[in-house]
Amino acid sequence: MSMHVIVCSKNSVVVDAVSRAFDHNGHRLTVCESGLEVLGAVGVVASDLVILDLETPGLSGLLLVSAVKELAPGVPIVAVSTKPDPDARAVSQKGVAVAVLPSGHEAAPHPFLTALARIGRGGPALRAGSP
Repeated sequence: MSMHVIVCSKNSVVVDAVSRAFDHNGHRLTVCESGLEVLGAVGVVASDLVILDLETPGLSGLLLVSAVKELAPGVPIVAVSTKPDPDARAVSQKGVAVAVLPSGHEAAPHPFLTALARIGRGGPALRAGSP
């Protein structure tokens, strides 16, 4: 089954991981670099998953999640960050999966990236609050 994923991040590690996970089986990927760009994309593109970097410039993580949930109710959202974000707890209480990624380029794959690869291959989706 083909998916359309919107990813909003200026972090090349996040964008590359999402690209690798969804770069086959006919999946489509829309990459946004700011909160305003993702709001525009969510408003006009039918998507199956939105991946938001809480450190994306333009809007705070919690505000961005709230706006995306309002524009695209029912679309699963995964929030990612490379540092513990004060909004992460509030975001997870909104039914959004949250993953804190390592800030460096560690050799071992992070569970979030492994889960992304499973989703990209048609495996089970992430649940809220779980990487």
